Amino acid sequence: MEAMDGRRFAAGCLTVVRRPGRAAALGSFAAALAVVVGGVAMAVRGYPGDFDWIYTVLSHLASTRRNPDGGRWLSGAFVVAVVLLWPAVTRLGQSGPGGRRGLCAAAVSLRAGLLGGALLGLEGVTGLRFSEYLHKLHEAIALLTFLAFYGGVLGLYGVRARASRGFWLPAALIVLPILAIGAAQISLYFDQRDLGWVNTDWRAQGVPLWMSFAFWQWTAAVCLAFGLGFLVYTAKETASGGTDGGGEAGSVRVD
Repeated sequence: MEAMDGRRFAAGCLTVVRRPGRAAALGSFAAALAVVVGGVAMAVRGYPGDFDWIYTVLSHLASTRRNPDGGRWLSGAFVVAVVLLWPAVTRLGQSGPGGRRGLCAAAVSLRAGLLGGALLGLEGVTGLRFSEYLHKLHEAIALLTFLAFYGGVLGLYGVRARASRGFWLPAALIVLPILAIGAAQISLYFDQRDLGWVNTDWRAQGVPLWMSFAFWQWTAAVCLAFGLGFLVYTAKETASGGTDGGGEAGSVRVD
């Protein structure tokens, strides 16, 4: 009896991972979000000196070199969040009517972004320095992770928006921080300010928050969390147990 119950439990877990329902996807997203928020709180608590999110980039908070007491909390949270988010991302990559399960380019990109985030998290937890093995490898992984995750979320919104105009507004909310970062950097370039990399010294120099890369980076992270959660919440159940992505025309299937 116990062996049978164990097999049923394992089969149930496998179903949640392979074909998660709405409740499982929402639960996995909520759990991942809670873990990341908790990791941020612990990382801020251990951060040495003055922490100001307007002028301190996210990578400094997760760095064990700059944040030796708190960096591992956030790095570990990223790794755990990737595992927890997987069912939610799987749901977004499921096809619509017909029961076929295929991942479109946007869903694949989103998965790649999650894996990149896990790599960066493992780097922080273990104390490794990727760039010691290959020049600028850490920066390359971070950039590719950002592009893959951001591009995946926006790609899924593009698919949904073809079926419902209501998805254009949250998509615009996600794009706004990127446009703001570009505008701020162009402004700094033409202003010819020798400010160096963004840090809390900018605050003392009176640099406005809208010119700070860190401010828009944190804003982008919040908007991405909202955007991904909205995608999971609005994914509609089909008769076959898949998701239709907001309508038949909004399916994320690629034939």
